[in-house]
Amino acid sequence: MMKPDRPNETTVGIMTTQTDEHPPFANRGFYRRLCILGSRSGLTVFVFTPQGIDWSRPQVTGYIYDAALNEWGSRTFALPAIVYDRCFFTARRQFADYQNALDGLKRQSSVRLLGHGLKGKWDVQQALRRDGRFDRHLPETQPLRSMRTLADWLRRRGEAILKPRGGSQGRGVLLVRREAASPAGTVNAASEAFTVRGRDPRNRAVACGFADAGALLRWLRHFVAQRSYLLQQYLPLQSQNGDAYDVRALVQKNGDGRWNLTGMAVRRGQNGSLTSNLHGGGTVEPIGPFLAREFGPARAEELLHELKQLAMGLPEALESCHGRLAELGIDFGVDTDGNSWILEVNSKPGRSIFTYLQDDQAKLDALANPLRYARYLLRQPRAQANVRRMQP
Repeated sequence: MMKPDRPNETTVGIMTTQTDEHPPFANRGFYRRLCILGSRSGLTVFVFTPQGIDWSRPQVTGYIYDAALNEWGSRTFALPAIVYDRCFFTARRQFADYQNALDGLKRQSSVRLLGHGLKGKWDVQQALRRDGRFDRHLPETQPLRSMRTLADWLRRRGEAILKPRGGSQGRGVLLVRREAASPAGTVNAASEAFTVRGRDPRNRAVACGFADAGALLRWLRHFVAQRSYLLQQYLPLQSQNGDAYDVRALVQKNGDGRWNLTGMAVRRGQNGSLTSNLHGGGTVEPIGPFLAREFGPARAEELLHELKQLAMGLPEALESCHGRLAELGIDFGVDTDGNSWILEVNSKPGRSIFTYLQDDQAKLDALANPLRYARYLLRQPRAQANVRRMQP
């Protein structure tokens, strides 16, 4: 292992979750492309994990891709000038290690974060509610504090979406529906029946029925266990063929520090699926032709304009109360009446929609924009780099 580099104002460290593989992280194809792209633009890009930081020096063991040798090599680096946070968690210990590393990096005057990761779904929802501009696009949502909360919700609405506060890829999302009518205020009546469908935390399909509310709530209590969940208004987000779909937009800061819409696409779920996530077997389609088939050309044009306006307005609203962001993956829903809804906002988005669409320019921009923005930050004094700018 080589001696650590001296502090370098052209280093970008990608912090990601440690695995048992070699090198010890997933998504190596994505990081390999970032390393190669960085070297072409005069940046030294390397990958590290929270466990690779040695605070006593301080320095970090990182991995850099050698395109000539077609292999990864480990080196000891000074702490990077820019940290691109791409950590994801499946265990509490992983999150604890990540949080300790993040807190330590924030205390280093020589380190800047490319962006600050958003908090959970509930925090984002509350921030957008406080802003006030997006109210008609936000589905009714509340924390699942107890099974009584769900029972009351079902009594009023008859159906509910349950989703993990910190989940992704459609895992653990359920639709709970009261199937039989009963007198008002008798949610526990024996005559009622309930159905549940969706996916479990391992992304396996779930479909079951219950003869009464007691059986339903006992099963859900076991399913939810100790995880934090949200209750959300059910929205009819299906195509005319009955397929679940949503719209994914990727917005990113560019080399001028301005927000741009990198691209949008429709994600369609498998027939009968509750969500459209690609990990559940979904597909991707260009947004314009899809909306035109569903709503007609004129309404499709209006919807597309509205979704683009929302995609460009959300980053400014969130930055005003959260701090610097670098990129956002935004999931929109369009219901059967043509109303648009903000479903989810993710500060660590994927980029696979552009691979499915074979959109080479958008694919390149999606990969390159974080590095372009990193170069912009490196050119700015800290106070100026914190100023949020929007593309007119």
